[in-house]
Amino acid sequence: MSGDGRELSVLVGRVVGVFGLRGDVKVAASVLELRPGLHVLARAPGKPERALTVRGVRPAPAHLRVLFDGVDDADAAERLRGMTLHAALADLPALPANAYREVELVGMRVRDIRLGELGAVVGVAQYPGADMIVVGEKRTLIPMLEAYGVNVDRAARTITTALPAGFEELL
Repeated sequence: MSGDGRELSVLVGRVVGVFGLRGDVKVAASVLELRPGLHVLARAPGKPERALTVRGVRPAPAHLRVLFDGVDDADAAERLRGMTLHAALADLPALPANAYREVELVGMRVRDIRLGELGAVVGVAQYPGADMIVVGEKRTLIPMLEAYGVNVDRAARTITTALPAGFEELL
């Protein structure tokens, strides 16, 4: 992690398995986040936190194959299984237009042009068709799709939507 250690830590992946004998691990993550040289902290309940540096990243079906400095065999890789990987937000690459990290969206106020204030984003759920923002105490799912008029204003920390008629029954 860079800086003074007080930077915002972002979940960037989860180690889901081991690949081969040379220390590669299978990581559920976006190829946009992990890159060689990135410093991450591996965390899991009941295990000591571990600082790691990404040595290599290769796409594979359903995951990424990641190699970390100092993780040189299958036994060392196995000890990382189940750990989540976290990085400083400042160390992550910029995302393409209209792409957001969960940490950016959580806490933003959501307002629909017809229904008014809907609440704050409390999380993001990933589905095959689209990511969904989870809004308010009822945890209403709103697709992050142009068809729902989703417009994110990072500076104002607001999300505006144009939800279809009938959607209010879900609120």
